[in-house]
Amino acid sequence: MSQVWTTDALAEWSVGLDGGGLPDAVIAKAEDCILDVIACAIAGRQSEATKRVMAMASAQYRDGPAGTWFGGNHLHATGAAFINSTAASILDLDDGHRLPCGHPGAAVVPTALAVAQETNASGLDVLAAVIAGYEVCTRIGGSEHRIAYHTGNWTGFGAATTAARLRGMDTESLAQALAVTAYHGPRVADLTLSTDMGANVKESIPWSVVAGLNAADLAAQGFTGCRDALDIDERFVPAQAAAGLGDGFLIMRTYFKRYSACRWVHAAVEALMQIMAEQNLSALDIESVRVETFHQAASLNNLVDPPSLESAQYSIPYCLGLAAVYGDQALTPMADDHLHDHRAIAFADNVNVICDDALIDSFPATVPSRVYVETSSAAYEAFIERPWGEPDGPTGRTDLIDKFHTLADERISKARASAIIDAVENLKDDGVDPLMTLLVDPMDAASTELQEAAHG
Repeated sequence: MSQVWTTDALAEWSVGLDGGGLPDAVIAKAEDCILDVIACAIAGRQSEATKRVMAMASAQYRDGPAGTWFGGNHLHATGAAFINSTAASILDLDDGHRLPCGHPGAAVVPTALAVAQETNASGLDVLAAVIAGYEVCTRIGGSEHRIAYHTGNWTGFGAATTAARLRGMDTESLAQALAVTAYHGPRVADLTLSTDMGANVKESIPWSVVAGLNAADLAAQGFTGCRDALDIDERFVPAQAAAGLGDGFLIMRTYFKRYSACRWVHAAVEALMQIMAEQNLSALDIESVRVETFHQAASLNNLVDPPSLESAQYSIPYCLGLAAVYGDQALTPMADDHLHDHRAIAFADNVNVICDDALIDSFPATVPSRVYVETSSAAYEAFIERPWGEPDGPTGRTDLIDKFHTLADERISKARASAIIDAVENLKDDGVDPLMTLLVDPMDAASTELQEAAHG
């Protein structure tokens, strides 16, 4: 009997997934993920990093069917997905998954919508491809030996799977695409090991999309990879990614984010906001803050005066400073004009972040922080174990729609924002074209001017 490698098992499951038999709750979760990624991309579309990728990809991937969201032009699917993935991930607002400790949506959803335009896929095909993409990449990411927290190491597998589903590739071709991705995709050391956490590359999610789509293209041409790639124990736990395959859907464990910061920052922000609201405190009332958290959060750069927006996303003290001074709406999203704010810096300078050994084992199942606040007359404490957006929490479609409008309404018209939400909710029945028509048109000029005026 021949060996069945993990690449084969995942490919067989993905190709055989029956879109028509998917439970309503799973379809609804896929809609949630699509809606959230688009919201994040609206906010990230005007970032300098997205503009840089737009310039490069528009030159290299010209003339194709796939639209760049809010960009007004069409490119090869790989180029469009590269740009849209950058917009979705650059502000660190995108969804995440606890099993692989990273962010699948910013890779899978832009891939699905780009390739759907190439293949004229139905709405149900897109939803099934998204579900398959989440399943495969989170499983592979979760099977990696935990030597690095770096999303791009595994999201390329989701891009390859999503593209293969929509292009009608067979099991053999998808298995080869996964094998090629294992060797061609990013394999980067833990981001927290870098002293320069403020770079545009972030977690390499957009480049993993390029690698995954190219792997699918190569496999379709007969290009081969090492089929045992996911069973080589130097990098992966053999067979773990395929264990229990078909027992539920891992997309259901996706979490969503309210703040444009590393997920490991969120519990501390919520705890501080809780204390300030309950005690009616202003930033000036607070003399010092101590954050006790798990090792990974304590190992972020945590700079008092971050040099870039990306660096600020990995700083607990600075995020607390912005939230304390301006309210947590300053993190939805953080903007360039929030950098080097003297009031936020003054607050951050009095924040001490330490690792609490009692919380180490809580991660990755939860991302807790305990915050102690001292004023001239009293001390207060709050503990947040599961911040907003956790899959076991109360966050639902209404909350995601509220997030969408928060991010969209300064950037596009409210009517267009509502129409996009409707198009996502009706994707299964109405198909991709109504949604893509709304996404591809440039940002409304009046809304963009208002946004630029609001931020100086």
